[in-house]
Amino acid sequence: MRYPIIDDLAGSFIIDRGRLLAANSAAAADLFRPTDRTMFYEVVRVTRGIPLFWEDHLARLRRSVQAPVVIPAGLYEECLNLIAANGLEAANLRLVLLENQTVIHLTPSNYPTSDLFAQGVVTGILNWERPNPNIKLIDVGYKAAIAARFAKPGPFGGYYELLLADNDGYLTEGSRSNLFFIRGDQVLTAPDDRILEGITRKHILAAVALAGGVLRTEMFTVDVVRQGHCDAAFLSSSPFDMLPIRTIEDLELNSAENPLFHRINAAYQDIVDQYIEEKLSLRRS
Repeated sequence: MRYPIIDDLAGSFIIDRGRLLAANSAAAADLFRPTDRTMFYEVVRVTRGIPLFWEDHLARLRRSVQAPVVIPAGLYEECLNLIAANGLEAANLRLVLLENQTVIHLTPSNYPTSDLFAQGVVTGILNWERPNPNIKLIDVGYKAAIAARFAKPGPFGGYYELLLADNDGYLTEGSRSNLFFIRGDQVLTAPDDRILEGITRKHILAAVALAGGVLRTEMFTVDVVRQGHCDAAFLSSSPFDMLPIRTIEDLELNSAENPLFHRINAAYQDIVDQYIEEKLSLRRS
């Protein structure tokens, strides 16, 4: 199945093969048309004009791409130039790598409202097991399955996110996020080889220790969660940091009031602020 290189856009400029182009120019038109070329991608959150945790994203991109696709030199500088050209200090930066071509563009940053953080988000379940979740490769069949599931509201209305259930019914991760459960002072997450190791997740794991939590590797089915084996659940992702889960299908959770969740969030925000300040200091020096 075919899919466009750019499927969502923020700003007026893009970069294609190192060239800064107006997104509405004739030279950029092919980027918005469906193609059957193999595409590897990475999405980086931009905060205060800085690509957040860039080094981690680049390392994951290196693990994803496969020959003959290569990562060009000077990618970080091109990203900074694109951010400056668009004049957007808060957005999502999307890198798409194909054979002999690299495209960089911005996508809208739909940061959650304070109400979503205060109340938690509604989630559903998609029965889907990805064969190699740590390779960020555009899979049109996967995108179609997600779109079809999102189109069917659940008991609490439209879903904010879908949780992936493997062939045995264990919840592994979100369709665009990582998944955590809280039980007492324990934070439980799926094994690294079963999920896409999110960049935000990496730093949340560090925040768990700073917040006094104990990290455990464990997965649950919805039935086990329903039996009260967990106190709370939350999601992490570059576009929205951390969000508590209010419902999983018809199951209600009181995640937004969990004190350990809030301590982890505070510790994670400190990590983000420190990273941004260090990058801004280097830019000013």
